[in-house]
Amino acid sequence: MKIHPNSSWSKDEIFNYLDQATTPIRISCTDDDGYPVICSLWFIHQDGVLWAASHRNSYIIKALKNNPKTGFEVATNEYPYHGVRGKADITLLEDSSVNILEKVITKYLQGSNKKLSNWLLSRKKDEYAIRICPISINAWDFSKRMVRD
Repeated sequence: MKIHPNSSWSKDEIFNYLDQATTPIRISCTDDDGYPVICSLWFIHQDGVLWAASHRNSYIIKALKNNPKTGFEVATNEYPYHGVRGKADITLLEDSSVNILEKVITKYLQGSNKKLSNWLLSRKKDEYAIRICPISINAWDFSKRMVRD
């Protein structure tokens, strides 16, 4: 993975941010007409690789099967803005081999909303793990120029 030379953060800072981030990852794909589409997914970070999960019949899985290249972003939705974006290659795996669905549920629901958790897990056999392997990554941080009065 290449860290962009103008990145606001080092590799360690980027990895720490990805470990702590609770906003979903936004990934791009291309629809059947060639137009870009953005999809938000719960994710986890493990050793430089980002992981998400989605149902085998979802639009995002179908699109990623056709084109496994993506752009991605993990960024705050609150002021001051900062985050990480990059380009990545996608690999789709049967989720049962890596248990990503359970890991993202644990991260994002943190034991709450058992009804949603149980419903998602009831479909586990039909889930794909989405391995997002960054080839280039860049962080930006507008904190210093967006200081509040």
